[in-house]
Amino acid sequence: MGLAACGGSSSSGGTASKGTIKIGIDLPLSGNETSNGVPTKNGALFAIKQANDNGGVENYKIEAVVLDDAVNGVHDPAQGAKNVQQFVADTGVVAMVGPFNSNVARAEMPIASTANLSMISPSNTGECLTQTHAYCKNGEPTSLHPGGKTNYFRVCTTDNIQGPALADYASKTLKKTKAFILDDRETYGKGLADNFELQFKKDGGTVAGHEGFDAKSTDDFKSFLNKAKAANVDMLFFGGTDTNKAGIIRSQMKGILDVPYMGGDGIQTDQFLKDAAANADGSYASVAAVNADKLPAAKSFLDGFKAYKSLSTTDYGAYTANAYDATNIILKAIGTAIKASNGGVPDREAVRKAIGASDYNGAIGHTTFDANGDTSNKIISFYQTTGGKWGFVDQITFSG
Repeated sequence: MGLAACGGSSSSGGTASKGTIKIGIDLPLSGNETSNGVPTKNGALFAIKQANDNGGVENYKIEAVVLDDAVNGVHDPAQGAKNVQQFVADTGVVAMVGPFNSNVARAEMPIASTANLSMISPSNTGECLTQTHAYCKNGEPTSLHPGGKTNYFRVCTTDNIQGPALADYASKTLKKTKAFILDDRETYGKGLADNFELQFKKDGGTVAGHEGFDAKSTDDFKSFLNKAKAANVDMLFFGGTDTNKAGIIRSQMKGILDVPYMGGDGIQTDQFLKDAAANADGSYASVAAVNADKLPAAKSFLDGFKAYKSLSTTDYGAYTANAYDATNIILKAIGTAIKASNGGVPDREAVRKAIGASDYNGAIGHTTFDANGDTSNKIISFYQTTGGKWGFVDQITFSG
């Protein structure tokens, strides 16, 4: 499969390599995070493999520098910051793919901004990373961009779209009217839960309670669940990730709160299914991106990836196609920057400008970026667990 099949970078072919250009990849890759990070990493590496198999980008070989931002099996902002400092120190790294988690992005973005290093996240959804809202704290998003330029981009949509879309699905499709909300107090989890709560109330629903917890110190959720039971709710919403006990909460619901369970893309993983065990069924999740399996234009990507790895859940996940497109956007931008420099090695600023001007058709559809670095592609996909497996049920473009 040639890169042109998904709008990838160009290559002159047959000419000796002019050198190597590096792309950083920062994702959570160890412990319980492997179900998130490894399939995402695979999408990025597949795009780079295709580029190199086709002669590289304008006859430069592309090298991936892959770093793990998980510590003790959990995504860690401090480690993410160290990883970006390593990318910044390596002048051969012209851009990076990642991170996966929004709180890690919060730690990394100021470092990358100061160094003019472009980032494209496959999966960050926290809206305050790029958008100004009354509820954003610590001077965000301006404080995250000390370099004063848009160098942070993402190919997924944001929680102020994902959260309301989940609320609409709960109230209008599942016909739920009374919810209890838990969140893990992190950037992603609390933001998603807050946005869900606002829209659920707009839809006429009642929120019986909204509580947060420290995921590092909390393992027993029965007190929360009994509060929800006493309030006679008909669903439980969780804002957070699988590594922050999403599946354990679902498992502990059995026999106490036998109602549907809902969360965002942080729970749509194999790890959630393992932790929820026999009580996994009856769970619903969103993914802040298109389901590439449903796009005819993505068939060549899916066929090629299956040959490269497989479409099993350990190799391929909700954000594999996102990472593939994010990487190909970087590759295309590198090609543009090389041409602008008459074949020379591009600098980070030239790559940044080319990414900002991207107009790309790929595995997840059509992507452009606004002035904030947010994608124009605002599709939300919905999944349900049946028989202990996640299955796609619907996708929408949320319009409020």
